[in-house]
Amino acid sequence: MSHRISRRRLLGIGVAGASGAILSAAGLTYLLRDPGGEVIVIDEADPAARPRVYVATAATPSPTTPPTPRPGFEPRPAWTSQLLAQVAHSGPTDQPLVGLTIDDGWTARDEVLAVLKDRKVRPTFFLTGRAIANDRDFIARALDGGCEIANHTMDHAWLVDKSKAYIQKDLQDFEDLVRSKVPDATTVPYMRPSGGAINQTVIDASAELGYRPILWNASTGDGSTSTTPEQMVRNALAAGPGAILITHFSGRTVAALPGIIDGLRAKGLEPVSLTALFQGSKPG
Repeated sequence: MSHRISRRRLLGIGVAGASGAILSAAGLTYLLRDPGGEVIVIDEADPAARPRVYVATAATPSPTTPPTPRPGFEPRPAWTSQLLAQVAHSGPTDQPLVGLTIDDGWTARDEVLAVLKDRKVRPTFFLTGRAIANDRDFIARALDGGCEIANHTMDHAWLVDKSKAYIQKDLQDFEDLVRSKVPDATTVPYMRPSGGAINQTVIDASAELGYRPILWNASTGDGSTSTTPEQMVRNALAAGPGAILITHFSGRTVAALPGIIDGLRAKGLEPVSLTALFQGSKPG
């Protein structure tokens, strides 16, 4: 099996006995079976990178203490242990809000931040430690700019073949990094696994630390290097109320963000952080 296929092209298939012939006929090009029996297939033809995840039932994680909100920021959701164990693809649909999430942080960090400040948008950044290894002060700059920091792990590793201990260390290391730069900040309760790859071990390991896996149901499609900023805007504007929209730090995102923000607002939708989305409140 080749691991060269984009991890952002992730679909979950709940049929553990599916044959290679059936998968091939469906246009599914990659199969991985984890020790828990999950079947994960990557569909290279998926233009929107919208994951569908089916996971087995597991034991309920222990309750967790809600995170203390940073001064000036809304209190984050105090989810029950049952909700922490449920993968989120979207938020409530009763308000005209879209959760804007921007991942990784490899490039164009301050350029993205500048556009957001100019448009007065406060999204959620799913940063990964390796991506900001040479610019860890970006955490403070992002928070000072009103953006929310969430946990995209320290190493950006493929988690579905990792142990619970590895996953928890990967999450805790990034949380510790954030707190080392801004002591009153936290990434709890939002985590996103690399490539959206999810299984029950990832869910359980995250929930025990107070994290809920946050995936998405709308995408700019920038997982493909051939997607232009104009196409990113068109893809993003398919989002509706309650959507969680994913894009990534890059020069293309810098170019696309004004059109995405203005286009959503023209539709009566406000791009907000995950906390604002789940709390159902527009920024003041």
